[in-house]
Amino acid sequence: MGRLRKISMSDRVPGRRRISAPVSILAVAVVAVATVAVTGTFTGASAGSGASGPVMTRQQFAQHVLSTQAAQVMTAPAQTALRMLATGSKELSPGLPPHGLPAATQSGPASKAGNPLKPAFANVRVNDPAQDTNQIDQTTQSETAIAVSGSHVAVGYNDSQQTLLFMTAGSNLTGFSFSTNGGASFTDGGALPNTPEFANFGDPWLTSTRAGNMYFSNLALDFFNGNLDVAVAPSVNGGQNWGTPVPVFRPPSSIFYSGDKPAIAAGPAPGAPARDNLYVAYDDSSFNPVTGKAFNGLPVARSIDGGATWKLAYAARFQQPTRGCSFSQFIGATPIVNPANGTLYVVAEKLAVTDPHCQGLPLQRSEWIFQSANGGRTFGPGVQIASVTEAVPNGLLFLGPGKYMRDLEFPAIALRGNSINVAWNDGALGHSHIRLATSTDGGHTWAARFVTHGSGDEVQPALSADRSGIHLLYYQRNPDNTLDVLVGNSPNGTGFTTKRVTTQSFPGTLTVPQFDPIIAFAYMGDYIANVSDGVHQYFAWGDNRDHITNFLYPNGRNDPNVFFARS
Repeated sequence: MGRLRKISMSDRVPGRRRISAPVSILAVAVVAVATVAVTGTFTGASAGSGASGPVMTRQQFAQHVLSTQAAQVMTAPAQTALRMLATGSKELSPGLPPHGLPAATQSGPASKAGNPLKPAFANVRVNDPAQDTNQIDQTTQSETAIAVSGSHVAVGYNDSQQTLLFMTAGSNLTGFSFSTNGGASFTDGGALPNTPEFANFGDPWLTSTRAGNMYFSNLALDFFNGNLDVAVAPSVNGGQNWGTPVPVFRPPSSIFYSGDKPAIAAGPAPGAPARDNLYVAYDDSSFNPVTGKAFNGLPVARSIDGGATWKLAYAARFQQPTRGCSFSQFIGATPIVNPANGTLYVVAEKLAVTDPHCQGLPLQRSEWIFQSANGGRTFGPGVQIASVTEAVPNGLLFLGPGKYMRDLEFPAIALRGNSINVAWNDGALGHSHIRLATSTDGGHTWAARFVTHGSGDEVQPALSADRSGIHLLYYQRNPDNTLDVLVGNSPNGTGFTTKRVTTQSFPGTLTVPQFDPIIAFAYMGDYIANVSDGVHQYFAWGDNRDHITNFLYPNGRNDPNVFFARS
């Protein structure tokens, strides 16, 4: 992304004109979103009927997945990678939505009122918009992750600037910034280095070890076979520089393989508490064209040597049919390690439908947790935390004409004392509200309750916890269809005091059709970031308050950037 430039809290971005050829990058993040899988069993029962009929090719299987609901729930990068394999094209443009444009239905009442809460924190822009000069309107930075080590703060995000409309060896959808002063200001570091033969494809997640090293997981597209893998990069200087990402698993080139939505965690190894293990959880889909068998799984990769090498185990797998529209999968996997004993927990949303005749039957949704006591080598049976109601109609939150925000019910997890806390947004009350589930017996039983209410909508919760309590970050749709970021703080999860994080409410961006030529329709990021180091809480989110003017938008449009706050 060019030269490094420091950004202070007082920096502002005036409207600016650009003259350059239209190109696209973030559409890549759209195709790689959904992960469909194929083999095995879940909690001891078979989940699919297996293959039938003649064996198909990798491309035919990709075309099959693309025609089902499984593709619609993928992340944007996963959808892009799937479409590229299905069509044989390297074009990043997302094309039209599978079932046409969504209806312009409002999620709730609209008025001229914004958020009445007084802002409680200073906001700092993380990325440098002045570096968005390679391709006109490829100016999207969103979907955030944070790692902290002392005064060093690193923020990762999807970035559409570093690519053309077609994939090349230089294409890269993953950006980062770093701070050496606790987040008072940030330097835009550009793009995460690509691994030779791969292109970084977004979906960032960060963690740090007790030794102060940071690790960055993201999707990585294999140029040889079009598979979508997961790779992890290390940093030993607080996120200022990153090493070459290491793939956590490389399937045989003859296999169709698509990973999605990775997340990384670090924590003490069971039996060796002085060493921190690394764990990457994600969802995957695999198809063997020789045997005709397919599965969707919940893989967890582990490293005991600082990310140099990785081994893979499955918390769960579903055998998948290769005909019809039935499928089962997990998505939104997030790992966390108990610092007291090294126990590993992985939460994920399960999506499933039995629809052999492709009638468009509704998905069944639920939140699940898996546990490993031996450093991710094996996992016990999964436990269903709760069933879930689709948070917003058709997975799209309406923010105004042409302004839609895609939303799923990804779970967030935090540990405090002997309590495990899991939050997600749920539509059971008629609007998308945050639901918090708590277990005090190691995840065997759960009590769930709604912690937000009202006629608005709250989406994309992120959790952290420390000695002061539980901290719940989320987007809130205001009565005028603008967005704010709020944080609720609770000493025990039973009552929350809410503060406003954003200093300025912001509207949605033009997502149907997309202003950014490589971004998926309705994409505004799938998650935000909330991390505690035991003293402070660190927040990062995608934010559309900035304004940009060019020959395509002479009256200006809102520009997605990444913002940060510290509590």
